[in-house]
Amino acid sequence: MTGAALLLGLPAAHAASVGGFVGSDAGVYYQSNQPGSSTRYGLTGLGLFSQQVTVAGEVASLRDFPNNAPSTFGSLKPYYGFGLGAGVSLGNSSSFSLYPHALLGLRYNTRAPLSVYGEVNTGLRATIGGGTNIGLGGGARIGVNLNIAN
Repeated sequence: MTGAALLLGLPAAHAASVGGFVGSDAGVYYQSNQPGSSTRYGLTGLGLFSQQVTVAGEVASLRDFPNNAPSTFGSLKPYYGFGLGAGVSLGNSSSFSLYPHALLGLRYNTRAPLSVYGEVNTGLRATIGGGTNIGLGGGARIGVNLNIAN
């Protein structure tokens, strides 16, 4: 288990990585990696694209698509997953939001220990306070992943 994982109380893993992303939101994350799957713990929605102070988190379970023909995608690895985001916004109208969602991504394995990825997600977004609203949400992001432990 890495020191960062120990400090954060995160589970031990076969491998670990950290990274950052930008898109419809921005943030950083820690990810525990097992063969064929990962669990990502993120600090997201830092309020970079709004006039609110926003702090949000996300946990996502990711799975690689089965790859019966390795040469089909080469260094590209498609994956899917499910996540839950939650956040608090403070400003002109304070609110709390929940975002259970499904996601699809494509990771490009560059030279070790780096990889880059693109991801899209969609799900039900519920916001309570300052204009309560429930509706369909979605987003997209690109990011960089750095493997820190194997």
